[in-house]
Amino acid sequence: KEIYLGEDIVKQSFVYLYDYVVDTKVCFVCILVVCYLLTNSVNQKSMKKLIQNKLGLAYNAITSFEFALVKNDSFLDIALEESSLYVISQRPIITFENVFFFESNLFFEIHQRGNENILKGKLPLMQNELKNTKKDTIALALNFLDKNNFKRNQPFNDLYGFSLVKQDANNPKIIIWFSPEKLMFNWWKGKIKCDIEGDFKSFLKYKVHYVGKATKQSILKRLTGHSTFQDILSLQNPITYKDLPSHEISILCFKFDDNIEISIFGENSSSEDMIKSINGKNFPKQEIFFLDAEKALIQAMKPKYNKELFKKYPQSKDGLYLHKYDYISYTFIDPITLIYDEGEINGGIDFDGGDIIEIKNNKESILVKR
Repeated sequence: KEIYLGEDIVKQSFVYLYDYVVDTKVCFVCILVVCYLLTNSVNQKSMKKLIQNKLGLAYNAITSFEFALVKNDSFLDIALEESSLYVISQRPIITFENVFFFESNLFFEIHQRGNENILKGKLPLMQNELKNTKKDTIALALNFLDKNNFKRNQPFNDLYGFSLVKQDANNPKIIIWFSPEKLMFNWWKGKIKCDIEGDFKSFLKYKVHYVGKATKQSILKRLTGHSTFQDILSLQNPITYKDLPSHEISILCFKFDDNIEISIFGENSSSEDMIKSINGKNFPKQEIFFLDAEKALIQAMKPKYNKELFKKYPQSKDGLYLHKYDYISYTFIDPITLIYDEGEINGGIDFDGGDIIEIKNNKESILVKR
């Protein structure tokens, strides 16, 4: 059904779109379309194309120390299957403190070097998400930062992680392993039942050192033996004196939660244009989105260890430039903050996302704070 950009554009657009509102995402898109139409000429005759790209974490942040332990894990490889964009970053060490069992619950605090905020949490051990029952005996396997300085009695402190283990005389089974970031990630994603109180966003601030892509191979294979990754580990000073950089350097892997294309047809638009748009015939391949996103992030943040800064972006031979979008945007839908020399990019915790990298008319890229 065509929408002509005439004097009653708002009425026509709203009625047309309202018929197809099926959830909050579609409703949000409807509002964006109407707002875009209101802010552009009602006499526009040509077709307009907009694309909104929602980047989300494919997995929780992984320290380089953890990466060395899990890089050959097939389950992690599957979890990162849809991810081809990564950020190598750094943040102060995060630990579990005051960890103890009480009445089928695990109580804990999360601390971070140099962060005055403290998170307090409770993890129910008997929950469907962990596949435990009241008949099971659950043990706790602890990962101390300093293996030479630990105690055997509750409460436990200075942990970079812990595992829940289902006790069996013949075959003890690890149910799940949690780092502080993995526990928070699964909590805000709604994948486990857990209570966490405090300013958790203050623990999710990452200084960006490098932005990269892995479109021809998996991220795990790409990072194994990655020369820049090794340079960062070797050359980057710890944020906190005497702490090991391997517990601070973190890898953030991203996937696209959504690529929402909006086509606005003018008076001169043909039915063929509409059919192609509806059928997604000219919709870019996912690899192209990752290639373009890498350039957008590098151009915006200019990371220290990236040699190519894509100063001419959005111009490119392998990104979205040749698809001639009138509007492109990138935003993060996780509550992280990416810090760079000239500022920061904040994510959001809902579909709306956070700060937006905008590219208008294929000419310039700007960061819009929200």
